[in-house]
Amino acid sequence: MKNFFLVLLFLPMLHSAQQLRVDTENSYISYEASHPVHDWSGTSKAVQGVVILEKDIPKRIAIATGISSFNSKNSNRDAHALEVLDALRFPKVSFYSDDMILNDGTLTLSGALKFHGVSIPLKTVASWAKRQDNWILEGEFNVKPSAFNIKLPSFMLVKMRDNMRIRFRLELRTFVP
Repeated sequence: MKNFFLVLLFLPMLHSAQQLRVDTENSYISYEASHPVHDWSGTSKAVQGVVILEKDIPKRIAIATGISSFNSKNSNRDAHALEVLDALRFPKVSFYSDDMILNDGTLTLSGALKFHGVSIPLKTVASWAKRQDNWILEGEFNVKPSAFNIKLPSFMLVKMRDNMRIRFRLELRTFVP
């Protein structure tokens, strides 16, 4: 159903454009978070999405992953994160952009990051490279959980730091409907 939605979103543009789909086997989104006592990270390999190319230039991107797909290698932490993030009401994190500038292998993306029911503008820079028949989009950015109305969890009466580093590596392949 999710893939169907993404295809419909871009269907009007397919006649003059090439559609790339995220290869979930070789793609991931990860986060790094911190508390004065310890740092931790989690990774999702359940990334879905598409990139529309026009003459080998990326023009649009829509990426999403489920909150429950992030694995920090600590099941108690992951279960608590699902509670804190209210994953039943807000099961996905997504990014959409149709404002992209490619300059010598560097892609500047300006779009909207939607998380915990809140959408905020996001501008980030990533590397964009073709390797054999695949395209690789790789980068990172920082977000503040409080910007998404998330109540920061506490440990030993001290809240986690209000900063998360997000890293992503998306391998994209040509999609033929």
